Amino acid sequence: MSSPARRPTISIPTRSDVKSKPSSDDLKVTRLVIAVHGIGNQFRYSTIQAVTNRFASYCQRPITQPLGAFHPNKVILKPDSPELGAYLFEPPPSFAKEFEGLGFAKAFWADIPEIAAATKNTTEETKAWAQTVVERVRMLDQSSSNQPDLIDYKKASAVVEEMIGTIKVLESLLFIASKAGLFEFSLGQLLTDFVGCVQIVADFKDYGGNVFDRFGATMRNLARRMPNLKEIYIVAHSEGTVVSFKGLLTALAGARNPDNEWVDLVTGYMTIGSPLNKHIVMWPKLWQGLRPAPGRTRLDAIRWRNYYDYGDPVGFDLEITREWMVENGWLSKDGTGLFQFGDAYDYGFTRCLFPGKAHNDYWNDEGVFGHFIGEVVLKKDGVAKPATIWWKVLVSHFLPYVLCAGMLASGVYMLYRTLVSVFFKEISVPVLGDVLGISCLLAGATVLSRMPRLEKFKIWPSGLIWLSVFVAGLLGYLFSVSGGTQELLSSAFWIPNGVIWFFLAASLVSALLSKLRPRWGMVPLIVLGGVAALLILLKMLPRNSAALDQSLWALVLANAGFLYLWWLSALLFDLVYIWHQFIRSYRTTAILRNLRAEAPSHLKA
Repeated sequence: MSSPARRPTISIPTRSDVKSKPSSDDLKVTRLVIAVHGIGNQFRYSTIQAVTNRFASYCQRPITQPLGAFHPNKVILKPDSPELGAYLFEPPPSFAKEFEGLGFAKAFWADIPEIAAATKNTTEETKAWAQTVVERVRMLDQSSSNQPDLIDYKKASAVVEEMIGTIKVLESLLFIASKAGLFEFSLGQLLTDFVGCVQIVADFKDYGGNVFDRFGATMRNLARRMPNLKEIYIVAHSEGTVVSFKGLLTALAGARNPDNEWVDLVTGYMTIGSPLNKHIVMWPKLWQGLRPAPGRTRLDAIRWRNYYDYGDPVGFDLEITREWMVENGWLSKDGTGLFQFGDAYDYGFTRCLFPGKAHNDYWNDEGVFGHFIGEVVLKKDGVAKPATIWWKVLVSHFLPYVLCAGMLASGVYMLYRTLVSVFFKEISVPVLGDVLGISCLLAGATVLSRMPRLEKFKIWPSGLIWLSVFVAGLLGYLFSVSGGTQELLSSAFWIPNGVIWFFLAASLVSALLSKLRPRWGMVPLIVLGGVAALLILLKMLPRNSAALDQSLWALVLANAGFLYLWWLSALLFDLVYIWHQFIRSYRTTAILRNLRAEAPSHLKA
């Protein structure tokens, strides 16, 4: 039996780590912007590079410095710890006074999750961990009151597992589009990175504790290295907002001492794509006991601004976080206290098309950073808020459903053309109308079968809406498919309009099974669709049975391709619908608030 893998050591900077004297640049720094990176693989100083680029753009000097320019002159710490040095910003003459003494540094913690991942026996597999999250929500829900469950957890568990698989499949299929430079849809990598980092920060007390210790020690050593420092601005992204927020609260919760004196210099706090609400509700033990130290006051509150794209699957508004802060003495109800963070300082918008990009594109958004720089760093009045780009709202709502329909139509076309080439070589057929109409019927049946899986069933209004979608697909079929094709398809089912009745029955059976057997997923509908294809093929055989021997494999492959694309389009529809209804809207926040509001005190922070 092999011995267990030895856990790698993690270096946490201490006071003795700062071995060299401040550099000449360090002595010039009076204001310091500290970037706290989020999830995923990180290059050292790349976050500083991104923030510096936004400040340069604000100065109308859009230059990009090479990554090496941000490394300090000397390595201050051990090789496996982040270097503690500042990059001194050099603004153009017209902005020299506004940005005089401005430096940039980074609180780096990505190596800690990387160490855990390198052991290959520490973090939990994505689907397995996701199920623990569902169970955590169930515990909060069922312990909250005698009210009915907010969620069908049996169905939710199956849907979450299916969605994770769908994201990974889509990531592989869209690899070619990414390499061609058409668009980036990195939701799969975002999911993997998010799950890994959240596990480390929220669940693993050993590794997560090291992350928080690293942040506090980094802040302490940076402040000590720059003796002329007067102001600190923290810019945090994604899971980095959890790391930095707990670091701030921990420093403010302790009596003033040399280890936490840096917190008195923090003037501004910027969070982008923050999942803090989820951590407040789902991991309350992270925040237990965090209250302001007795007598802890500030002349000026920390000016906190939160920014989130409605399409970002990770970041939301922080209303639940504010409620927790009020309950624990960090904020008053009007949004003042140790922090200045009322409702007016939560900025939501739509500025990106795709969810994977929406979470990462904040770093490239001049409107978002321009607002923070102008209002918080330069303390200007009347700075324009980052506005929604309305054409992106329209495209992000409709384009995903067009992609679903296009994928389904491609499968129908593949099978239709193969059948025509085998059995109707000498006959002219209306390909476009037939493919469009058949796709409409299948789309209506798919929506009718999938919606009970995604929403709680009610006859009004949801039940009638789903039935209306099927009727719309039926009308598309009746008005687009040629009379001859309709007659042929229906004759395969022995009754007038048999194909319509078959798919109505198939979608209703599949909808029922999605409730009774949620883990079966699309299997019932796909199986019934395969039966329909077989019945139609058997109906066509008498026309040219000899052709079957020559084209058997072509028909088999075409049918397999059709069923696969239909399956994939249905799973993509699920993903898009949940993105629109639970992420782009406030439904997720509402569910989290209800869970927390009714949870017993021992399950609250």
